[in-house]
Amino acid sequence: MGFFRSIKFQIWLRFEMVVAAILAFIYIFLILLFPMFYEWMKVEEIGRALVTIQSSWYDDDIKDVIEITSLSNKMHIEIYFPQTGGTYVLPNMGGGLSIQNIPKSGYQQEVQDSPSGIIYRRFRDERENNSILMVCSYLGNSRERPDGYIFICTYLQPLGSTLTIFHRQFAFVTVITVILTTLISLVFAYRTSEPIIRMSKAAKTLPQGKFDGSTGSDSFEELKQLSETLEQAAKEIARSDDLRRELTANISHDLRTPLTMIKAYAEMIRDLSGDDPVKRERHLKIIIDETDRLSSLVNDILDLSKLQAGVAEMNIEKFNFADRLNGVVSRFDILRENDGVNIELNAGASILIEADPVKLEQVVYNLINNAVTYTGDDNTVIIRLYRTTDRTVRFEVTDHGDGIAPEALPYIWDRYYKVSDRSKTHKRAKMGSGIGLSIVKSILEAHDFRYGVSSEVGKGSTFWFEAPDPLAPPEEPAAKAGRTHKQR
Repeated sequence: MGFFRSIKFQIWLRFEMVVAAILAFIYIFLILLFPMFYEWMKVEEIGRALVTIQSSWYDDDIKDVIEITSLSNKMHIEIYFPQTGGTYVLPNMGGGLSIQNIPKSGYQQEVQDSPSGIIYRRFRDERENNSILMVCSYLGNSRERPDGYIFICTYLQPLGSTLTIFHRQFAFVTVITVILTTLISLVFAYRTSEPIIRMSKAAKTLPQGKFDGSTGSDSFEELKQLSETLEQAAKEIARSDDLRRELTANISHDLRTPLTMIKAYAEMIRDLSGDDPVKRERHLKIIIDETDRLSSLVNDILDLSKLQAGVAEMNIEKFNFADRLNGVVSRFDILRENDGVNIELNAGASILIEADPVKLEQVVYNLINNAVTYTGDDNTVIIRLYRTTDRTVRFEVTDHGDGIAPEALPYIWDRYYKVSDRSKTHKRAKMGSGIGLSIVKSILEAHDFRYGVSSEVGKGSTFWFEAPDPLAPPEEPAAKAGRTHKQR
């Protein structure tokens, strides 16, 4: 049963169905309807002869016209004159046809009663065992008082032998056509199905972790594109699988480290510093810090999971972004005091934005924290918030660190991404969760904000995002259509 549902059989079957339909069409119109077409052709032929003679009736060469018409078409022509009762017959014309025994008076009345003044009749010639087609009409300018009546006859040739030949030829053509189309359809079905079968087998190996299966196909452009897409998907799945392993290892490490620290210092308090207030306080502070780090990691993972699953709630409202930004920057004051980090804030006094304030604060905090982590020797981070000339609010965070290599830029938003050379281009902060930029990306995409990064190795990086200015007047449709929806 599976074979009959296979693509090979289905392609062959549809190919043969098309061929059968074409052969049936040819048989119907070439053989079954051939007698009808033949008779219709003879009717047209005898009708044209009648029109030729009628239109030339008053010409001086009418006899030549009648003679040429009779000879060229092998027709018998008689003209009956009712006033004299005489009949004009061309001798030896029409291949021996004669209608001298036809009662002329009966046809005269039928011509008079016919709307067109023309009647067609078909009758048998028993002597010749053949059918005769006859047309009768009047000559002259008046149907009521015609100059005469014209009778034109032609044989309808027997079609029995012709149809027999057609049947035999059609049988040979059918057999040859079926053989050729079967071979062609099998080759076509094979060339079409084999690449698909290979792609199907390669796709089945993906869950087993085999991502290097070849699915190359050059038979059809569509199959080639499908093969390239599948290979690209396999590469992406392989990369995602590597990231998954790395994510699992990193999360395990980040969970194990604070847990180990918490256990170690708890044991130290129990065994060594329990009675020493100073040491006990210091050890308890470490336990609290590691607990906060552990809690931050779990919260970041949960936030990212919700954002990527599309279930995170977004409470959009209009608020003063500059005020919120000041509050976020103030959270880094301890770094200014302890580590000498210099944070320069250049922001307008009142810049409104329409977004989820809590989520956007998380974006700003992660971007500033990322810049602080990778700042250069000058320990300076520059933050800008301003309105652009193209109806948007732009936020930028600049550091003067090592920068990011161009080939690494597309991947910095991935969870736990690290460049292969293990340089300082992008690494997890010692106190961070390693998924800060992934959270930034998910939140900005949920808001439909444009975002990106520009970086130069050895000089630093600038992370930015842009949001529509709620105070800007409505944008013209043509201008809106020309704007880039998102840029990285």
